[in-house]
Amino acid sequence: MTDAELQAFQMNFVQMALVFSFTIVGVLAIKTVISTMVRALCDRKARAEDHEEPSTPS
Repeated sequence: MTDAELQAFQMNFVQMALVFSFTIVGVLAIKTVISTMVRALCDRKARAEDHEEPSTPS
């Protein structure tokens, strides 16, 4: 394996590692955003139901 080949392989590996880490970060960020949105929607729905039909005070 020549020096140029080794360098090319190294660059390829670094590029793959960068893509991989960015993919993981992206997926985690999307999951966080989606779960936050779902939670907000559920809270809003629950509040709307509370307003529509007032629950008996305990």
